[in-house]
Amino acid sequence: MEADAPLQRNAARPDILVVSINYAPEPTGFAPHVTAFCDHLSGEGHRVTVLTGFPFAPNWARWPNYAGRFWATETQSGVRIIRQTHFIPRRPRRMIERLLMEGSFCLVSALSLLWFNPPVDLVIYVGAQPSIAMFARLTAWLKRVPYGLMINDLASGAAVNVGIVKSPWLLRGLHAFEYFSYRAAAGAVVLCQGFKDALMAEGFPAHRIFIVRSPVDVERVRPVDSDRGFRTRHRLLDTDFVVLFAGSMGLKQGMENMVAAALRLRADFPEIKWLLVGDGETRSATERLVRTHLLEHHVRFIPFQPFEEMSAMFAAADLLLLNQLAAVKDTVVPSKLLTYMSAGRPVLAAVNEASQGAEILRESRGGRIVAPEDPQALASAVCGMKAAPEELAKMGRANRAYALENFDQQKIMRALENFVQKIATECRNREWRAL
Repeated sequence: MEADAPLQRNAARPDILVVSINYAPEPTGFAPHVTAFCDHLSGEGHRVTVLTGFPFAPNWARWPNYAGRFWATETQSGVRIIRQTHFIPRRPRRMIERLLMEGSFCLVSALSLLWFNPPVDLVIYVGAQPSIAMFARLTAWLKRVPYGLMINDLASGAAVNVGIVKSPWLLRGLHAFEYFSYRAAAGAVVLCQGFKDALMAEGFPAHRIFIVRSPVDVERVRPVDSDRGFRTRHRLLDTDFVVLFAGSMGLKQGMENMVAAALRLRADFPEIKWLLVGDGETRSATERLVRTHLLEHHVRFIPFQPFEEMSAMFAAADLLLLNQLAAVKDTVVPSKLLTYMSAGRPVLAAVNEASQGAEILRESRGGRIVAPEDPQALASAVCGMKAAPEELAKMGRANRAYALENFDQQKIMRALENFVQKIATECRNREWRAL
C-alpha cells in the first residue's frame, strides 16, 4: 500500500468519483472488476477517487485487520480510496438488513463528500444496490456533473430469485425505485443483452446503453500443466476425478444441490471428489450438511486461494462446476464462469436454461448444462463427463478461446474508458442536471 498523497490533475481527463460498496482486497463478486477499472483509469491519467466500504465480503463481516475504524483513506495504484463504515447484515436474507446496509453507506458517503471534498467531473456508480445508485444520482445533481452506471446485477429481480423479497407490493416499489435511480444517467454499462432489454423496457434510451462483459486477466488466469502439487496438498489422489466449485457460497449458489449429488455418487463412484473453494454466508450450513451425511471424505472445503495459485488450482481439477438456483435467470452474470473459461477447463453448469450463464456456455461450446436443483441430473452429468476425457479436453480449449475473445481484461478496460470519455465529452460544455 502506498502512502496517501495528492493526485495531480490531467486537464484532458475528467476527474472521476467512483461509488461502489465493494472494492479490493475483496476477492469475489465485482470488487476485482471495479478495482481493475479504477486502476486502469488512473494509469490513463484520470484523477480517480473511490467511495467504498471496509472489506466485508464474502463472509458478511468486516475483515479483522480493518476493525475499529470509522473512516480510512489510502492510495493504491494512483487511486484515492475513501473507506467508510456501514451496517453489515447479520442475516443477509432479511430485506430490512440489506436496506440498512445501503442506507448507512449512503449516509456516511454524504459525510465523506463534505469532509474530503474530492474533485468530481463525473460520477460512476458500480454495483447492484439501488439506494447507492440513487446516491450517485443525487451527488451528480448537486455537483452539476453527469453520472454513469456500471450495473452488475438487476437488484430487484435478484432479490426475488433468492427469496429476499416475497411481497408483490414491496417488489413493485423496489423495482420502481431501482429503475428511477438509473433513468437519468448519461450512460450505462451492462453485462449482457438481457440487462439492456430490462433497462430499455423501463424507458432508458437504447443509445445510452453499452454491453461490456466482465473482465478477466487472461494472462494470469490461463491453462497450465498440472504438477500434482495442488492435489498433494489437499489429499487428492492422481486417480481421483475432481469436481471443483470456486467462488462465493451465497444464496444464489444453492450449495445443497452439490451435496445431494455427492451423496448419490458416494457408494458407486468413491473416486469422485468434490472440492468447494471459497467462503460465504451459506458455507457453514453446507459444511453441516456434509457432516450430517458423513461425506467429509468425498466433499472437501478449502479457503480462497491466492490469485497467483488460481491457474494451478483449476489445472488440478477435472471438471469445474457452476451451480445456481432455478429462479436465477437474467438478473446475474456469474463471474466465476468467466474465470473458469479463462483457465481453459471444461464446465458443468446446473443452471436455468434461460440464464445468462447457460447462454454464455452454449456460445462457447465449452461444457454441459443440466437442470438446476436436481441432484440426480447433476450426478448423472458428472459420471457422463468423467467417461469422456477427450471431450473434456475439447471443451476446455473452446472455453479458453472464448475467454480470449470476450473477456480479455485489457480489451474490456479500453472499452470502459471509451465509455467514460464518451459520456464526459457529450456532457461537457453544457449544464448537466441528473434529476
